[in-house]
Amino acid sequence: MKKLLVVLLIVLIVISGLFVFLKDNLDEIVREIIVTSASEATQTNVSLAQVKLNLKEGVGVLNNYQQGNPVGFQTKYAFRFDQVELDIDVGSILDDVVIIERVFINHANILYEFNDGKTNFVELKKNLDKNLKKKNSDKENKPIGEQDKISSQSKTQQSKKIIIRSFEMINTLVEAAMPFASSQTLSVQLPNIKLSNIGAKENGLLADELMRVFIDSMEKDLKRAINFENLVRDLEKDLKEQIDQEAEKAIKKIESELGDIENIKELKKLKDLF
Repeated sequence: MKKLLVVLLIVLIVISGLFVFLKDNLDEIVREIIVTSASEATQTNVSLAQVKLNLKEGVGVLNNYQQGNPVGFQTKYAFRFDQVELDIDVGSILDDVVIIERVFINHANILYEFNDGKTNFVELKKNLDKNLKKKNSDKENKPIGEQDKISSQSKTQQSKKIIIRSFEMINTLVEAAMPFASSQTLSVQLPNIKLSNIGAKENGLLADELMRVFIDSMEKDLKRAINFENLVRDLEKDLKEQIDQEAEKAIKKIESELGDIENIKELKKLKDLF
């Protein structure tokens, strides 16, 4: 009986210590999960300075998130924001599907880059699709027992499935960038993005699946707000005008020099008369 009590005491101490550890380190654990999941899903460098969660109040914030660009793009990042506000359904945290009541982003910055006939947001979507396809393919090609193991690992690595009741992204500043024509820039404000019940139909989405939804929504609005084909045409028109102006200057200079030569010839003729 004493041995059983000792074992139970040890178990309680371990559980208590684990609870304290998780409580004290939860913010950093969540931050690392977000950075790792987003980096792997998009095949880019992702940074997130800080996560602050208050589970008692059911609120949280993500500070200084920066989404890197796919390979082949030159701008510093695809998008970044200083802060994301979260309202969490605390009662769902221990369930299979976590409910986030509200995600709110204000004053995000987007660098929408066009390079080598494609944009950074289209390439981000391709990377996400490739990652999701690979995960599904790996799972399908494994025996049933292994499939369950992969599914369990995926849940552990990416956290639980999530449903977001309300997603709002407002006052987003977009800068269109074409590295081959740095003088040709355009800044616009993206229309406010409002999405509801994300993942509800699927009974929750994993982190990379949610990211695919957000980036797809941004890319559609970016495509409507900025037409790179028109910018390229304007650039070609400006270049043609510059070339024409320089050509006209060169022609006038040549004509002026030819005029000077003719004048010199006339002076020599006069000198020969004497």
